[in-house]
Amino acid sequence: MRRIEIDDEVYSHLEARVQGFEQPNDVLRRLLLTPGTVTKSVSPSAGRQPMSSIPGALAELIAKGPVKPGDALAHVQARKGRSFTAVVEADGWIKTDLDRYKDPSPALGKLVGTAIDGWANWTHQPSGKTLRQLRAESGGAGRGGR
Repeated sequence: MRRIEIDDEVYSHLEARVQGFEQPNDVLRRLLLTPGTVTKSVSPSAGRQPMSSIPGALAELIAKGPVKPGDALAHVQARKGRSFTAVVEADGWIKTDLDRYKDPSPALGKLVGTAIDGWANWTHQPSGKTLRQLRAESGGAGRGGR
């Protein structure tokens, strides 16, 4: 992950555009990476990768086999009577009704409206296991493992 420095005025601008529990990076992603703008405005020859070439957090599970592109993820909040779904994409990203996400936690957090551990709370529908269980069984540690 790369880090950038921004001045207070720009940071205030980002804070003013936060929706729900978004982090500043989420605001930038939403504002700058609307569908179709990345590949048109940034060329690979400029030394940057198009977003589609950055693997998502589930890419390792796809490579090791327990997860396949097109697999469904689900989270149920039984007491609230709500359920949420997502689909694993070929590049390891997670597609929800709202957007594409590189990591499971922001994907689920955006849907439920609060910070939540996506590795522990997304259930991989074909196996019935959480992403954390699949990652542990495949020998992956990565971020968010507890």
